[in-house]
Amino acid sequence: MEPRNKVKARVGLVYSTRDLAGKGIAKHVVELLGLREGGVLAGNTYYIGDDIVLAGFNEDVIFFEFLDNYLDVEYYIVLSRHSSKAKIKSLTVHHPGNPTNNAEAGGKPRELSIAFPPMAKKLITLLDKYATEENLKEEYDVTLEVTHHGPTSLSKPIVFIEIGSSPEEWSDEKARNLVARVVVDSITNTLPECMPSTGFGGGHYARKHTKIMLTTNYCLGHIFSKHVIDYIDEEIILQAIKRSKPQSNNIIIEKKGVKSTQRKKIKEIANKLGLNIIEI
Repeated sequence: MEPRNKVKARVGLVYSTRDLAGKGIAKHVVELLGLREGGVLAGNTYYIGDDIVLAGFNEDVIFFEFLDNYLDVEYYIVLSRHSSKAKIKSLTVHHPGNPTNNAEAGGKPRELSIAFPPMAKKLITLLDKYATEENLKEEYDVTLEVTHHGPTSLSKPIVFIEIGSSPEEWSDEKARNLVARVVVDSITNTLPECMPSTGFGGGHYARKHTKIMLTTNYCLGHIFSKHVIDYIDEEIILQAIKRSKPQSNNIIIEKKGVKSTQRKKIKEIANKLGLNIIEI
């Protein structure tokens, strides 16, 4: 993509025009905020209002490395679908990044995006609250996901909010509207004062870290599953600390979700870096 004149706003809401969930959520956001057409960006109409820009791009969201060429914002929220072979019905929040040498799903190897823990906390808290109020938690699993896929090289914080995991859920107007309300309420209200942290352990769905996010004053940026712990070294942990807004000063380790040798390695690096260690 060639750079164009940038659209400036405080908040950048973005989605893929190829994504059923993203398009559906975006439609509700436009209605809820009363956004107006702002012009054309990368061949698609974008919407603006009250220091917010909402823009769709034709590429898949994992390849959104080009966003800085089009938007001048303080942070991005990506409205997206979530895919799962197990077809788990889910409402999820996560930060993008590749903690290993694998970058098959966008981004660069061993590069993490800039995480936004307070926004992630706000999003997952409201997802849980609204899903409970509307009895959607009986259908949908509300959870954080671990750090995975691109984009990884953007200059501003970025967080994903997703509906999973099949076309049936991506087209569910109840889920689309709920996620849109969560996004609108999160960007128009004060973010929580919380303690930015980095998570380790557990599976792809970070259930214990989700509970920490919902019940304590900690807020999670990057979370690394047990499947990638062997690739985590001081360089990646430093990235997770520094590429976080605000900077992450705590690590939260799921004890049963990390082998003892792996836990020892992480704690040694954390102690060297002067980080607070919390075990759950």
